[in-house]
Amino acid sequence: MAGRRRSRSRIHTSDDDDGATRPSRRRRRAEVAVPLPDGGDTLSESLQDDSRPPPAPSESLPLPLDMLWKILLLLPPQPSSRLRASAVSRRWRGVATDPNFKSQFRVHRRNCKPPPILGLFVRRWKMEFRQGFLHPSDRVPAERFSIPSRYDIRGCRHGRVLAVHREYAKLLVFAPLSGEVCTLSVPDEFRPPSCFHLNGAVLCDANDHGHVHGMCHQSPFKVVLLSRYSMEDRFITSVYSSRSKKWSVVVSKEAPCSVDSDVPAILVNNRLYWLLSSKARGLLEFDLDRQSLTVIEWPTSMIDSGSHGMIKTEEGAVGLVRFSFPSLEIWQRKINQGVATWLDPRIVDMHNVLGIPPQIGRRRWPCSLRGYEEENHVIILYVDDSAYMVDLKSMQSTKLDGSRSMNRCHPFTSFYPPDMAI
Repeated sequence: MAGRRRSRSRIHTSDDDDGATRPSRRRRRAEVAVPLPDGGDTLSESLQDDSRPPPAPSESLPLPLDMLWKILLLLPPQPSSRLRASAVSRRWRGVATDPNFKSQFRVHRRNCKPPPILGLFVRRWKMEFRQGFLHPSDRVPAERFSIPSRYDIRGCRHGRVLAVHREYAKLLVFAPLSGEVCTLSVPDEFRPPSCFHLNGAVLCDANDHGHVHGMCHQSPFKVVLLSRYSMEDRFITSVYSSRSKKWSVVVSKEAPCSVDSDVPAILVNNRLYWLLSSKARGLLEFDLDRQSLTVIEWPTSMIDSGSHGMIKTEEGAVGLVRFSFPSLEIWQRKINQGVATWLDPRIVDMHNVLGIPPQIGRRRWPCSLRGYEEENHVIILYVDDSAYMVDLKSMQSTKLDGSRSMNRCHPFTSFYPPDMAI
């Protein structure tokens, strides 16, 4: 028995035989197979100390620093993306929190994608800011978005919000992420009793080279004010510049109609568009370069029923949408040699997009179009007491929580300022 034990010990501990014996079990357990990045053969790494556990996959084959840097630059612009990446390992956190990387990350993100939607201004009993569809770490403190009472929002753009007082002829422009607040008095031509319903739009006025909209927290801005004379069939408009702190000369345009105050303006190629009332069947265009107003008629074949809205098409032109569940019609306006025509609409069945199966019977679904964000090409639809955010490019939808009885909403977009980083 003793001889067998000695013989077995010699066999398993021998390192001098030329392949006649096999390595010990302890030695084989110390070999760790690591897959190559291309999915081919594996490498065997022998641990020097058998008591140590195998290395984590992220550290067994560390990526070159420049490659890791490029990969992390592809993360989404929300703060949670870098926060999650920094939790992978110390090496990843070192890159994600490096000041040079953070600076390059902000530049790279704003050059590749539009600023993210940080939330929705929603009017129910009062105006409130909703962020429930975001990851908790991507939400901004709600107190930054508080709106004074008796103000109605007319639109959000380039990190700023434009609101109109319900009783007095004054405007409020504020940038929630920087805390900037500006109160404006309107020109005399826009005051009662000549005008009552004030509309308008706010936009960034930065003209420095390389400026990308979305980091406009302290940039100069413009306000385009629009109203309609109560006793005359014409619109008037004027532009305020934060650079000169003055209003421009008032421009007018005859039009026997009114603007739908619930639908905010959209910006397409330095032109602002407002949706006219359903009876007028048209759009009001304001050219910021020429300082001129123009009325554009709807497609003659578009049906009056349903909910209507404006969009910016992928080709960079103004377009229209008509929503009557389950159909969403998308109309595009094309200009060829100075002649403008409306192309035949693209019709999308929204059953699968919204995840609502067809119902048996002839029940009529209450539906409407509640909002639109031009940079992310996102539309807000309301069907049967539920709201959905739909990406018009991918036709993917997200159901918004707590959206029962939600009225018109205004998506707010912006990149996060540096002080909101990790």
